[in-house]
Amino acid sequence: MKAQLEKKFNKPIHKLFFIGIGGSSMSGLATMSLSQGFSIEGSDMITSAYIEKLEGLGIPVHIGHDYNNIPLDTDCVVYSAAIHEDNPDMIKATDLGLPKIERSDFLGLFSHIFDKTIAVSGTHGKTTTSSMVACLLHQANLNPSLSIGGTLDEFGGNAVVASKDFFVVEACEYVDSFLKTSHSIGIITNIEADHLDYFTGGLPQIKESFHKFGKILPSTGIMIAYGDSQDVLDVVKDLACPVVTYGLDPRNDWHPENIEYDKIGKPSFDVFKGNDFYGHYQLIIPGEHNVLDALSAIICGDFLGIPVETSIIAMARFTGAKRRFEFRGEVNGINVYEDYAHHPTELKVVVDACLNYEHHKLWVVFQPHTYSRTFFFFDNFVDAFSKADFVILNDIYSDREANDWNIYSEDLQKSIEEKYHIPTVTISAFKDIVDYLTEHLCPNDLVLVAGSQTINHVAFDLVERLKEIHNS
Repeated sequence: MKAQLEKKFNKPIHKLFFIGIGGSSMSGLATMSLSQGFSIEGSDMITSAYIEKLEGLGIPVHIGHDYNNIPLDTDCVVYSAAIHEDNPDMIKATDLGLPKIERSDFLGLFSHIFDKTIAVSGTHGKTTTSSMVACLLHQANLNPSLSIGGTLDEFGGNAVVASKDFFVVEACEYVDSFLKTSHSIGIITNIEADHLDYFTGGLPQIKESFHKFGKILPSTGIMIAYGDSQDVLDVVKDLACPVVTYGLDPRNDWHPENIEYDKIGKPSFDVFKGNDFYGHYQLIIPGEHNVLDALSAIICGDFLGIPVETSIIAMARFTGAKRRFEFRGEVNGINVYEDYAHHPTELKVVVDACLNYEHHKLWVVFQPHTYSRTFFFFDNFVDAFSKADFVILNDIYSDREANDWNIYSEDLQKSIEEKYHIPTVTISAFKDIVDYLTEHLCPNDLVLVAGSQTINHVAFDLVERLKEIHNS
């Protein structure tokens, strides 16, 4: 990686400073850079588990952005897309005349050091699918490197530089960042409208971006595409490489049959390659969406020559990436889960997954992320709660935009109650959410805490509070 970075800027690079180092991708890249022999330092607004891990590795992290954060011996600055030119750290980097590189460009440079990069894209399911692929390669003793959005116990984190043979990367479409990697295997899990603060042209612009993502693949590679979506099929036309489709429809190149769920929602299913039976699979993680994610990973393994027996074992052992329908505890028959879902489609599929789990009443706690997403997908969010028994909304979290749309969680609350007659409340403080739940939950209720930001603390705190109450 040193050679790539020094060639780009035509100067020796020894020390990197990461602005926004606490994000899942940025913290992972910092860890990977440390393993490549760079000296690392960084800054972010608040502390987090990612930052605590970085500090445990000896990386200094400044909490709060400040003009004096960046040391004079810094050679290059890496920054996330959420960092703007008026950021105090960025101003200091400019004043020092330091070369600056955005996160996606830095990740793109990293991808060039590997023989095969497997890029997993899609509006939803990227983290789970890329995690499944990484664990499958790990099970096959292929020693993959990875950079994904969720922590995996098998790798001790979300970013690892191992062998130079395989690099599994979560390829995000936001600000076209997935066009920077040099990938030879591509996966598109689905395509929907999202990130409309960047994709102002809507779905047509998003599809054009995904088409460019596919165009990067060489003729010797492969595109694994979700064939039940016409939007996905549209963007994989005229690629240089073969395209293999998967989905529930038997007309796809690969499809599952005989999907069954046990009492806690864990699926088992048969996989067919064309008309031929390929193997019988079982998953620990629930939901039809995870069956599809597993299928794309299985296809990737088949392309790489991994035996079917190995992929069966890998899928059966896959416990999920952190914050993807992750079990937080059971107290007095009350089960608490958390999930990263922040788009209405993600929220709907995880609510549907809960329905396969035996329970009394389903409580959904949700923290919307960004005003623009809440505004543009307002009706979809309302519909995503249609199968819940009770809904608790937290205030909209937005770290990159002002409330130019004059939208609030109370607007969602009103519409959910009017359309579906589901008891819904909006509560700002996490402690008050926990108080409300402990006062109203009954044995055998199921609680889903959903959202991509800090709302997951409610799941932890709720379990601890229930234990205190039950033990007393």
